[in-house]
Amino acid sequence: MKRFDFNKLHNNRKSFINSNEQDDHKVVIGNNKVLLSAPHGVSQIRLGKLKYKEIGSLATAIYLQEKTGSYLIAKTKNSNDDANFDVDCSYRKEMRQIVKDNDIKYIIDFHGLSPKRNIDVNLGIHFGKNIETNENLFNILYNDLTMHGYTCTIDQPFMAGNRTVSGGMKEEFPYLWTIQIEINRDITNYINNSTKYERLLGILEDWINQIILEEKANQ
Repeated sequence: MKRFDFNKLHNNRKSFINSNEQDDHKVVIGNNKVLLSAPHGVSQIRLGKLKYKEIGSLATAIYLQEKTGSYLIAKTKNSNDDANFDVDCSYRKEMRQIVKDNDIKYIIDFHGLSPKRNIDVNLGIHFGKNIETNENLFNILYNDLTMHGYTCTIDQPFMAGNRTVSGGMKEEFPYLWTIQIEINRDITNYINNSTKYERLLGILEDWINQIILEEKANQ
């Protein structure tokens, strides 16, 4: 991996938003069967309540798309909805079409975890339902995270149920493998923790590339 530049990573995120701020969301075409998702990179409205944007989730998704060549869908405008809660929003409709048109097999949905949480990463898998097509892929990620010293929980505090992007898409397309990855914003948002963030991005990049290689081998 090339030398990590925390400021450049977040400047890329800002440019991404600025270039697409008139649109509800932006899709980046990939060359494999993985779709990365960042529905909370801008603020959102859930049940009439404003929720703050999770900038690190978008920065992470953009970075990993560039590194792995995966598909990407990311919110770029607050349209008075919440793509991780509203089943019939524009974002979710676009996701369904991407899955159908491009034979997507994996969805990795990124979020930002509150710094008040005493964990680094939460992996939401809906009690295993969302990863049932290949539990080993999950085990690889979980073991890599914990082996490198990250405190990692499963379905706590967020389980990625049927209303969420990953749970909802799995419900509609049972053959999908989906996961919701919540990363503590202390890691993604603050340059003082850039070494920890760099190491985490490397783990995720290697893991996604492993998914891609495994999928190609099974074709």
